[in-house]
Amino acid sequence: MLNYLKKKGNLIHKSALINWKNVEMGKNNIIGPYVIIGNIAQHPRLKSNGKIIIGNNNTFNEYTNVHLPTKLRRKTIIGNNNYFMDSVTIDHDCIIEDNVILSSKVVLGGNVYIMKGSQLGIKASIHQNQIIGSFCMIGMHSFVTKKLNILPGYIYYGKPAKKKNKNLVGLKRNNITSKILKNENKRYKKIKLKTK
Repeated sequence: MLNYLKKKGNLIHKSALINWKNVEMGKNNIIGPYVIIGNIAQHPRLKSNGKIIIGNNNTFNEYTNVHLPTKLRRKTIIGNNNYFMDSVTIDHDCIIEDNVILSSKVVLGGNVYIMKGSQLGIKASIHQNQIIGSFCMIGMHSFVTKKLNILPGYIYYGKPAKKKNKNLVGLKRNNITSKILKNENKRYKKIKLKTK
């Protein structure tokens, strides 16, 4: 862990750039080499407006970018215990819940919502304004398009992505019962209604 500095209860590589004025960060996060947190929103018309809020125990590997929000939400939010591999892009106004894994070079368009326990494969691309249901797996190199419903507990892959089957390994690993999955489906529908 050479060239990491302890700052505000987090390990931050000396090459990382963090816009502390607009970032609220919890504890025990690891911010890797050349990570940028708090650059301006990547939007052709809307200006940056708001803060990035990051919880605890997240890992941001090298070259990951997290962008400021716009007036859409005024918050880009990252929960707890998430693991982001190298070169991940998290655009403006995204919300990522807890225990999410984003593999190398995943790109989230603006205003994407990722529910807890989901895993996105290498180079998966998610269309802006999409919702990824809890405990989903998105296959590597997959494109999640605008109108696709990514329901909790399933595997999706392809260009464009299509629902294949239940994420049995992920559900078992996380001890997800049918009752929990039913509740996550209800939550998914509520989030979808809020974001319309």
